[in-house]
Amino acid sequence: MIKKTEITRQKLFDGDEQECLKEIFEIENQKIKLIDFYNSPLRDLKKEIDNESFETIVRESEFNVRNSFIEKYVSEEGLEIHYLKKNDIIYLFSYGEFQPGRYMLFLEGIYHYIP
Repeated sequence: MIKKTEITRQKLFDGDEQECLKEIFEIENQKIKLIDFYNSPLRDLKKEIDNESFETIVRESEFNVRNSFIEKYVSEEGLEIHYLKKNDIIYLFSYGEFQPGRYMLFLEGIYHYIP
């Protein structure tokens, strides 16, 4: 079972990638860095939670799926969705190069997963 935490989507970073790597973001009393979720594309979450919960996250968050060589979930800006799972909490982020040399990071949502 999955339950969305009511938070507003928020821009956490907009600028040079090197600067973003140094940032520490505090989200609901958790200190999170880009490195914590950078190598965790949303498709990998399928291995950690049940199918129905995964589909609920994608539907509620209105993520788009791009099926090229590798399945990729993207935000409305076309930024790839990544996740961080800490205990039963799943943090969703969109991150990527928005314009040449300009990187953006958004907190897309927070979910409580009850296995």
